[in-house]
Amino acid sequence: MPTWFKRLLCTAALLSSAISSSQASMNDLHCLTQEFSGPDQNRAEYINATSEAARVFRIPPAILVGIKLVESGRGLNPYVTNNNNNGTTDRGYYQVNTEVWLPELRRIGLPIDQDQLHHVRNNALIAAWIYTRQLERVNNRLEAVGYYHKGGGTGAGSERIRSVYKEKFMEKIRYLTQLCGDVTQQLAAR
Repeated sequence: MPTWFKRLLCTAALLSSAISSSQASMNDLHCLTQEFSGPDQNRAEYINATSEAARVFRIPPAILVGIKLVESGRGLNPYVTNNNNNGTTDRGYYQVNTEVWLPELRRIGLPIDQDQLHHVRNNALIAAWIYTRQLERVNNRLEAVGYYHKGGGTGAGSERIRSVYKEKFMEKIRYLTQLCGDVTQQLAAR
């Protein structure tokens, strides 16, 4: 196991003591991902990685699946990449922004490169870490979803971007509720 990855897990353990408890249920994840498209092996890899990330960071799995659906849809291509209008690049299922998050990860001692963001486990753990940081910032699970997408900025433009993102996320959560039962209770404020 790479040293940077061990450090990420140690950081997760430290952060998890302040986060509300939830367990990543494999049955929940199988239901939440039943309409994902791609090879069964990719689905299994996604479920395992997301389960681990949810468990390590104590995040309800529906939140991570909802973020993935907004960020990269139902497809199971871990190499999905998006070149943003501002010149930055998002990578992997959770569309981790390389220009924003790689320097921050390096700053805390996790020397990861952009290609490693396409590794499903890395992408899920880093996304959960990002979400956890935003949750610590705003202390509300749904607000943290908006900040996952648009972390900086307090002006009206940033708030509008977060609001649009949260509505897209809630559309996905409502759909997941139709498939798997009520997952909205997982969004209650901490």
